[in-house]
Amino acid sequence: MENRRVLNAEELLEKIFFFMNEMVDTKDFGSTILLLTELGRTLANSERASFWYWDRAKKEYWTLVALDSPRIVVPEGSGIVGASIAGNETILINDPYQDDRFNQEVDKETGYQTRSILCIPVTNSKGDVIGAYQAINKMDDQGYWYFDDRDEKRLAMAAGFCGKTLESQILYSESQLDQLTGLKNRRGYYEYYEKNVHPYLLKQSCSIVMADIDFFKRVNDTYGHNAGDVVLKCIASILRNMAGTSGEVIRWGGEEFVILLKECAVSQAAAFAENVRKKVESSICYFEDVPIRVTMSFGVKALDSHLSPEENVKGVDEKLYEAKTAGRNRVAVDEI
Repeated sequence: MENRRVLNAEELLEKIFFFMNEMVDTKDFGSTILLLTELGRTLANSERASFWYWDRAKKEYWTLVALDSPRIVVPEGSGIVGASIAGNETILINDPYQDDRFNQEVDKETGYQTRSILCIPVTNSKGDVIGAYQAINKMDDQGYWYFDDRDEKRLAMAAGFCGKTLESQILYSESQLDQLTGLKNRRGYYEYYEKNVHPYLLKQSCSIVMADIDFFKRVNDTYGHNAGDVVLKCIASILRNMAGTSGEVIRWGGEEFVILLKECAVSQAAAFAENVRKKVESSICYFEDVPIRVTMSFGVKALDSHLSPEENVKGVDEKLYEAKTAGRNRVAVDEI
């Protein structure tokens, strides 16, 4: 167990500037949360710290990062975190086992002993609570201490910075997502390509697939645009599930989708596209109990490290055009 002395003012500022500098170029949500959580643990001088995000839709709180402990999901309103978020208030407890809000089962399951808790709500620029910082077991060079007002002020400083940083990160992340399907959009494609695909192109085969829903305009004209949205979400779900962890699905625009496949030769990508084509053809999308069937056309091409992201899309788009002009509901492959 690591014991640490309380930071003086100069050391505190040094730590704050260090974390701020680290976060300047960090656009990955998980990495941002990791840095923010470590900032909170450092300022509160605690053994553990976590940031709990309030998922209003699912009515639950969950830790984006819980340092030195497993990820935990709890129902909305439960525990110390729930009380802090619900009341938008700071909670400092130096004897949690005497507090009815403390869930002792977590300690029993993990073998950990919680001695003190400091929980502070995190708000966005509008003042809406989006989560909470929780620090557990304050430490110094002599062992455990109780949290005090100074720790509360320091963690509140981290919470304020956390709220602004998270809000910016969430907005940035949302700007790369298609709001209807939850897939990455074109902006998300370019960032994903540069970070996760381009570095591997020189040492491994990667492929790109472009898919288009056949005669999609007929769906909108026949059943309405709400039905068209349902079909788009249905197709997006099929593509996401079949791509799994080995592929990234992007809604390119309208009824067009792009799938990036790492460590995948063009022959494997062609087989993947054919399997997806068959799956879509045999699937039924339901809109208000009305069954809707669609088919898709596919273009498949190996990614070329010498081409830009735009040029690679242009190349596979030409193969998709071949599939559509040949009668649709088929796969056209760029044979190299």
